[in-house]
Order: sequence, then structure tokens, then C-alpha cells
Amino acid sequence: MAALIAAVFSSMATAVDIPTDTSASPAPAAPPVPDTAAAPAPAAAPAPALVAAPVTLRVGSFGAIVRDLQRELRRRGQRYVRVDGAFGPATRRAVRVVQLRLRMRPSGVATPAFLKRLGIQTSRSASGGAPVPVGVTQPLPLGARYLRTFPALGTYTYTDDWHAPRHQGVHEGNDIMADRGTPLVAVADGTIKRLTRTETGLGGIYIWLQDTAGNEYYYAHMDTIAAGLEAGTRVRVGQVIGTIGNTGDARYGAPHLHFEIHPGGGEPINPYTELVAVDPARGR
Repeated sequence: MAALIAAVFSSMATAVDIPTDTSASPAPAAPPVPDTAAAPAPAAAPAPALVAAPVTLRVGSFGAIVRDLQRELRRRGQRYVRVDGAFGPATRRAVRVVQLRLRMRPSGVATPAFLKRLGIQTSRSASGGAPVPVGVTQPLPLGARYLRTFPALGTYTYTDDWHAPRHQGVHEGNDIMADRGTPLVAVADGTIKRLTRTETGLGGIYIWLQDTAGNEYYYAHMDTIAAGLEAGTRVRVGQVIGTIGNTGDARYGAPHLHFEIHPGGGEPINPYTELVAVDPARGR
């Protein structure tokens, strides 16, 4: 009897379809399909931000920032200032006038605070790049074979006085007339070949500059020579090397620069066409 009851219950269990609960254990997800598309190129790095850079402009500075300053000075009534990108005595006087009007110390130096008051800003890379340079090496200008920049900054005048009669003979250069203390700059990359800070002979205080091609340039009647310059010192185009004076046989005359060009270190040539080619006043 017990065996009969066990057989009946066994047949009932196999006949009944007992559903399974699938909510507790979800079916496994299908394996991911591999992405065969090309990986996107990495995004380009953003350009560095530009931030204000503290630049101070003074006699001897030159470049686009100086031109911006000169335009603003003219806009503020200093009409005698020439927009030539060269910070000379006239620009310094105008800066002093405007500084007085703004109740700032009339130093004649365009400090970052003064430039900010005028709305003039310079820029540099936030990643630490150098400030926008004041005075940049330029390629040989159109019409020039030797000079890359004009030898004097600021306000000056000159004529083609090559071979004009002089007490010592014919004139072998051009005279650039300007106020005493007007900055003089290297007209090319090169080396100071010789100089004297002691007034001597016809040239007084002078510099001979030799460029990298062997051409030589003579600066005579200077008032001062920049500190640190000696024979053998390398200089870059636009670097201030001294100031205009009237030393030597010009000691009783008006301050000026006697300027000569000696191609290959040989005989001098008339520098006038070269000066005209690099004169920023004639290039406006």
C-alpha cells in the first residue's frame, strides 16, 4: 500500500509543469560587439591665453608698441610727435606733458601704469612666452643692400651731402642732424670692431661696427657709447649703441652723427640711398 501511494505522487510531480521565477536572475547580456570604427583624433590643444605683459618704454625703445604710444600722444594734442616707432626726445617730452595732465610723475618714461592709463596694452602667452618685443630684427628692406634699420631714433634730418667740401677734404658720409642724446642703434647684426670713449681726432667719440658679411659702418661725433660695449662685443640690429653728440672736429657745431658705409671693409660709398630706404619717416 505504501508503495502504491509513492508511485501516485511521483507521477503527479512529473505531470505538473511548475513555472520558474526568472525575475531573480536575469538572462546574461549578449557579448559586446567590437567597435571597428577608427578612434577619433585627439582634440587640438587650445591656444594659450594672452595676458598683459609689463613693458616699459623709454628713449631707445622702438617698434609697434612705440607707434601705438605715439598715435595716442598725438590724439591727446602732442602733434609734434612723429609716428615713426622710435622713442626719441620728442616722444619723451610728450610723455612728460601727458603724465603731468594725468597727475603722474613726469618721468618721460612710459611705465606699464602710464600705458594702461592711455589704454595701451602689450600681450604675451599665459604659458610663459616672452613679451611682444620692442625692436625686432627685420629682413633687408626694399631698396637697401646693407642697412636693416636707420642708425638714429626719434627726430632727425639729413641730406645727400656726400662729397660736399669740408676743411679736411670731401665729405665721405652723410650727416644726420638731431638733438644731443638722441639714441643711435646698430644698423645690422655684427661685432664692434673698435671704439673710443675718449674724444680724439676728427671723429671724437666713435664706433666702427662690422656686420656678419664683413661690411663696416662708422659712427662719429658721438656723445656717449652704451655701457658694456667694447671691441669684440656682438650686437643685434636695433640695439642702442650710444647717443648723438658733437665731439671731435664737430665740437663747436650742432650735434649730429657722421655716418659712413664701407662695403666689405673697403672704400666708403654714399650712404644716402640706403638711409632713405630704411628711414621709417619716409616709409609712412
